[in-house]
Amino acid sequence: MGLWEQKEEVCVFEVSQRTKMKCMERGKPGPWSRTLWWQGLSLALLSPAWAEAAAEASASAPASPQALQRVEVQGQAQRGARSVLQAPQSTASRLGLSPLETAASVEVLDVERLRARGDASVAELVSRSTGLAALGSPGSGSTYSSRGFSGNDSVAQAEDGLRMATASGTQSSPGDSFGYERIEILRGPASVLFGDGAIGGLINLVRKSPGREARSELTAGLGTDGEYRLGLGLGRPLGEQLGLRLDALAKGGDGFVARGQHRNRKLMSMLRWQATPDLRVDLSLDIHRDSPTAYFGSPLKNGQLWAELRGENYNISDAIWRMDQERARARLDWQLAEGLAARVVAYRFEADRRWQNLEEYALSADAQTVQRSGYLGIAHELRQNGLRAELLGQGGQGGPGARLNWSLGAERMDLRFQHANDLYEYKTVSSVPLHGFDPGLYIAAAELLPRNRSQTEQLALFAEADWQPLDGWHLSAGLRRDRSVVDRQILSPKPDAWSGRFTPTAWRLGTVWQLSPAQSLYGQLSSGTDPVGTIATLSKANAALRLTEGRQAEVGFKQAGAELEWTAALFQIAKTHILTPDPKNPRESVQGGRLRSRGLELGLAWTPAPGWRIDANVSLLRARYTELFDSAGLSLAGKRAPNVAERLANLWLSRQQGDFDLGAGLRHVGQRYTSTANTQSLPGYTVLDASLGWRFSRQGALRLQLRNLGDRLYASSTYTASQAMLGKPRSADLVLDYRFD
Repeated sequence: MGLWEQKEEVCVFEVSQRTKMKCMERGKPGPWSRTLWWQGLSLALLSPAWAEAAAEASASAPASPQALQRVEVQGQAQRGARSVLQAPQSTASRLGLSPLETAASVEVLDVERLRARGDASVAELVSRSTGLAALGSPGSGSTYSSRGFSGNDSVAQAEDGLRMATASGTQSSPGDSFGYERIEILRGPASVLFGDGAIGGLINLVRKSPGREARSELTAGLGTDGEYRLGLGLGRPLGEQLGLRLDALAKGGDGFVARGQHRNRKLMSMLRWQATPDLRVDLSLDIHRDSPTAYFGSPLKNGQLWAELRGENYNISDAIWRMDQERARARLDWQLAEGLAARVVAYRFEADRRWQNLEEYALSADAQTVQRSGYLGIAHELRQNGLRAELLGQGGQGGPGARLNWSLGAERMDLRFQHANDLYEYKTVSSVPLHGFDPGLYIAAAELLPRNRSQTEQLALFAEADWQPLDGWHLSAGLRRDRSVVDRQILSPKPDAWSGRFTPTAWRLGTVWQLSPAQSLYGQLSSGTDPVGTIATLSKANAALRLTEGRQAEVGFKQAGAELEWTAALFQIAKTHILTPDPKNPRESVQGGRLRSRGLELGLAWTPAPGWRIDANVSLLRARYTELFDSAGLSLAGKRAPNVAERLANLWLSRQQGDFDLGAGLRHVGQRYTSTANTQSLPGYTVLDASLGWRFSRQGALRLQLRNLGDRLYASSTYTASQAMLGKPRSADLVLDYRFD
């Protein structure tokens, strides 16, 4: 929810035929400038002295645009009543609209605010948002559920608006929030902006950017189980036109299970060049080296979580789970003329992943030993290149007060993916006692060799418009047409090849009625598509199938304010063309399945008294199949979608007293079924967290963060039908944050 703080700004007025003002928030990394074009009415809103100076300068300006006088003004920007609902966001729209002006459910998470509570990983932050739950496992990476849909082919992820490719169902999203300013979340179909695989929504990580002020930040922490975290952020202006931002992080620890050692290193960099007042170029390069805990879950006892096995890890001693990633990006923002701009982004993403593990565990009949099988050695090599270009325009249309914002663009993405494995070893089954066992070493069935490759090309044309015929009334529309072609080759042991082609169209229609500058009602109709399995690793059986389709209807209300901010959304999503056994011939599959998801989402940020703050959200959901069959031809209509909790809630109460901050909160995740037939489930859980902070100076703070105070036994997801990924037990961290302004 929102922040209502005063932020100091440095503003530069450049007076010419096109008078403009650039503002940079002092002390907060962010965009280099925010350009506002001031015409006669805008100038009148300034103080009389500024209006008079601007008028005199404009009168003496020559016919051709020529910058005259540059004046810097420093002061406090009064933003006490402005929340994130009133600030521009870039995930639900590329037109610079605020959430209050957008006909969609979009939530903005302030990374620094949530990190002060103890949430450092991206998964922890996203789980504090409305209606989303983290489901990650070593096989899929970072995975979430939203509005009745789950997995990396239904809930997409992006960084600064660029989609992160999914291959073999695995997503390489950054795991830690350090270096990011905010996380923007769009709930519901996001295909009109980001393409297929986003019916449930999209999570967009927005990084910190260079600023005009020199600024450095340090975070250092120690915690339970040998956990450590050290991060350093540096922002430096390099003259009048250049700025540099560096964020480096090193973290690791022993983990909460045996042999749970993990390590993460990353370096994020951005160089910003303000070539002219109308032309800006950003160059960024990121390097990630991540070795998470090679933990594949704990065996279930009669389908239930068993506390006896908490802390045990039944993987081998030489287990490997490693991800090496590099990202490079160049972005150009060019103000071509008044009311017309161009934006071009080119990028490259490389990911190399490696697994070597014994992955599957089940209890023996007498529950005295664990049967282990599935020696899997896997390597992924992913290379993604992309280019996106768009024109953005704005101006008056249709009379006094009317305004039209629009964008037109094209996008191309090339993905090269190679999968290597050692053919897996399932014949060898080892039996070990529950505790005190020798984990053993890896057994390879064959040499680790490339087994399949794929080449994917995606081309897209997209358009978006927001028309404001009357002050406070918005009519919006979006359209996107994709063309995806994938060629896949099986290299060994039995060579084969096939290809697939998909041409989905996504659209969105919406309207917003602003009852006041801080209140709005909205309605939306939208569509999206999900693949039947990841497109980049398309199976031969699915090559001729169409994409699944989803359509959403949504209405909602939003209110922003200094003391009270709240949102409400009521939605229905119907997904069709789901793959299901043919009831007339269960050995054959057809695209006749249907799923309907209905829900209510509420979010609240309330300051009932000075120093007090309450943040809360709740999601009530009903996601059921309306048509689906099992392998025996029996109907599964009425069954709940797997891996989806129909009740999600968060509550956080904080109290600031002088230099001290005290906070406590609850996170609730309801029961989830782990099978389509709803024969297996994970219990719901509620976790209590708390934090205590002491601001010992204007620049520094020390925080004690307590997680899972009740030491609740819970699982975030299952890995197989017989094992579940347990959550962390009670833990504590002591964290130092310091800013060098």
